[in-house]
Amino acid sequence: MGHGIRRGARRGAILRGAILLAVLLLATCAVAARDGATGPPRVLAAWRAAWSVPTEAGYAVPGHTPAGQAVAVATRQGDVRIHDPRTGALRRVVPAGAARPASVTGLWIAAGTLIVSRGAPGGAEQTLHGHDLATGTALWRRAITITDYRPTLGNTGTYHGPRVLATERGIVVVEEPDEPIAVRALDPRTGAVTARWAPPAGCRLTAAATARSVILLSHCQENDLRLASLNPGTLRQEWSRALLSSSAPQGDGPPIGLRAAADGYVHASVGEDDFFYGPDGRLLSTGSQAVPAQQGSPPTQTGSGPGAPPAQADPASGDSPAQTDPGRWSAPLYAGPLPAPGAHGGIELDGTWPLPAYLVSVDTRTGRLGGLPIDVPARLATLAGTSGDLAFVHSDAGRGGRLTAYRLVHERPGRRTAWPDPCTLLTTPDLASFAPGYRPSPATDGAATCDWIPPADGTPVVSLSVDWVSPSGNGARDLFAAEAAAIRQNGDIDPTTEVPGFLSYTVATPNGFYGAALVNVGPVIARLTSASRAAVRLLAASLRRNLLARYQPGVPAPSPTGGPGWNFPADAAIRTDPVVAGGVVHAISGDGVVLALDAATGALRWRFRTGGSVPDAFAVADGSVYAAGNGTGSLVVLDAATGRPRWTRTLTVAGGFVAEGGRLHAWTRPSPASGSATLVTLDPATGATLWTFRPDGDVFNLDPVLSGDPLLVGADQGLVHALDPATGAERWHHRTGPPGERVHLTRAGTTVYAIGAGGTAHALDAATGRLRWRSRIPGAVTSRPLVAGGILYAGDSDGTTYALDTTTGTPLWHVRTARDEPTYTWSAAAGDGLLFTAGADRTLYALDPATGTSRWSLPLPKGRATGPVVAGDAVHVTARDGTLHTLDATTGAVRSRLPTGGTTTTTPVIGDGFVYVGSSNGNLYALPS
Repeated sequence: MGHGIRRGARRGAILRGAILLAVLLLATCAVAARDGATGPPRVLAAWRAAWSVPTEAGYAVPGHTPAGQAVAVATRQGDVRIHDPRTGALRRVVPAGAARPASVTGLWIAAGTLIVSRGAPGGAEQTLHGHDLATGTALWRRAITITDYRPTLGNTGTYHGPRVLATERGIVVVEEPDEPIAVRALDPRTGAVTARWAPPAGCRLTAAATARSVILLSHCQENDLRLASLNPGTLRQEWSRALLSSSAPQGDGPPIGLRAAADGYVHASVGEDDFFYGPDGRLLSTGSQAVPAQQGSPPTQTGSGPGAPPAQADPASGDSPAQTDPGRWSAPLYAGPLPAPGAHGGIELDGTWPLPAYLVSVDTRTGRLGGLPIDVPARLATLAGTSGDLAFVHSDAGRGGRLTAYRLVHERPGRRTAWPDPCTLLTTPDLASFAPGYRPSPATDGAATCDWIPPADGTPVVSLSVDWVSPSGNGARDLFAAEAAAIRQNGDIDPTTEVPGFLSYTVATPNGFYGAALVNVGPVIARLTSASRAAVRLLAASLRRNLLARYQPGVPAPSPTGGPGWNFPADAAIRTDPVVAGGVVHAISGDGVVLALDAATGALRWRFRTGGSVPDAFAVADGSVYAAGNGTGSLVVLDAATGRPRWTRTLTVAGGFVAEGGRLHAWTRPSPASGSATLVTLDPATGATLWTFRPDGDVFNLDPVLSGDPLLVGADQGLVHALDPATGAERWHHRTGPPGERVHLTRAGTTVYAIGAGGTAHALDAATGRLRWRSRIPGAVTSRPLVAGGILYAGDSDGTTYALDTTTGTPLWHVRTARDEPTYTWSAAAGDGLLFTAGADRTLYALDPATGTSRWSLPLPKGRATGPVVAGDAVHVTARDGTLHTLDATTGAVRSRLPTGGTTTTTPVIGDGFVYVGSSNGNLYALPS
């Protein structure tokens, strides 16, 4: 299980958060450097960050864009900033020009020309603008049509590569990707068409640009695979090579891919086969030759060149010819994971261990791959270009991303940084603090990992990996900061444990949740994962102490600042409202585990695994806990004091429970996908059915029934049903709207208020169903109305709140908010003499019930998640960013803000002096109310 969690995490981590925002590429030659000083020769040791600039424009960048003199970055305003490639200094700004310029959709530098593509992102109509790179002067302008690829049947040819390829000798534009494929060559200085070309019929093609050529990979009929170099000015072939692939054609053939370095070295992939070629078309190696099996062992940060195998012999021994001939390595082909042997003899490029990205090159003599690391996580790095001893990498870490220039530095060979054995970073006593009997199991795949195996199946595996050991603490801190920023941006974190160098987070996978902690001490970055978040919370602290004792002895472990109240780490998201009763808070997590916690301290009293998932219903009443989930189609009833099962019953519960008067009411369906619904009333002591009620027609929206006498049921058929709670017999029904209209109900005293989704409001006598009044709301009502202080409040989907007199139905006032939140649902609470509601403009309002005037308001930048809830003189609301806000009900002053670290879908629950709220990170929080 530990291996599965770790590998699943790595596969999930390769998803890139944002699209590439800057283009540049400045490569014309391979790196060649030699130190002529006496003593051992210097080797190509590392890529060091030289300068960095933020990137902000939101356009997708084509592949390689060779250049030679500058770096170009687009801004949100449509301007283009020109930077010095060696220093990053801003040379000039090429303005957008027009008052409302089109977005920048591409940037290239070629032959002293800046080429800018403008248009609607993803649109077919684009305009290429040519500017003199030295002055910014406009040289030419040309409209192009880039038609989207449309899947076709049969053997029709298609093109799948970059649509614009820029080189020093010309610009190639593929305007039509479906056959007949239209390819044009443009002069970089004038924009004039210099050549046209139509590829052979029935071929699938992709292409990449180098500094002086366009490389074309084609797969034609009868498995004809060919790699060719085209002159970008004339579109004539300069060389062509046949590829002998073992990948059997499937459908239209195996997938094809192409990478090209600026100096002309090429990586072509066909299915599971990989080929590496030189600029002259010479085959250097195939996949099995390029990545030797021993390359999977833990990497070092010293090597013999930009493509030095990371696990090769120590450079000081002098046994690697590349150490004395660093010029034999190509310019980097890509930035990303370290290449490893694939399962079928190809190359694996989607791993995420070790943590940093590598700038991967090819040995120009042997065809072997290798690389040196940079201080960016592999899943966040994209190579934008190279120029001599510089490589430009775009990173998606943090907000908006950054473009960083890395310089290849030469150093004399030194000692390798030692990697600790991960099985020594936790001790048997450490593991025993969580559960006894764990034993270490080192990884056998070359990764620096250790799985701690429990003696019994019911206890989770704990996995520990050393993700990186840096030559310096500063380098490790930079890498940790980038990885932590990406986790915060895209995932659920646990802010209760966060301190410098330590981040705990939760990952949701198709197979369930798991907890993880990233720890940085000195030069080491380690990661701990387990299906038990409690294990991660406990053992990650031990891991940090052990690392401090080894690398920073005497330095105390920092403690989280903490805060008032408590929190409990469940093993899955808590998305169902907790229930507080008798000094105990009961909750159910997304993996179907019921928890009973001390309401004051959070101490675990008991837990019970239902075997289901995604709970559909959860309630606590009369000493029993009722839980039903869609994973098992069963209802489980537990003793609230001990957690022992009382009875179970096969029942597909599809709505919330209502327990009252010795009866348990629940909506059920024949199957989860059925539109038919039946209200079932059970004996809570035995589970026996007392009676059932089935409304006519399909019922897709199952609102909880209104308890009391009579029992009130709203349906999707524009009807209100009043039922005898003892027998289920219908006492009366009333039509409030046309068939198919959803009805929202609330009760106040002897009156039932029913409002249809179309906005018609009815006041009915609860005992007889007699109509007391009818009124009209000019909006689509989306949620249950509220009655308080003689006023009926309702809200529509556009963010308008309506107030009606409960005695007559007379409209009193309405307040409209600007529509800004696309998934808005009205909600309100009354208390302390005010009405609290969140508008569609992402703002919480306190309204005067008499006039609708706003007394105060609180902006919620990402909108409301749940609430508001009023308790005493305080109002509580959760925001979509996962923050629980507690405010003074009278003044709106913020009393506290609790960042939960995830998203919140539970309503704040008040009880025993605390506010309880669950989070998608698995934490249940209790904040003093």
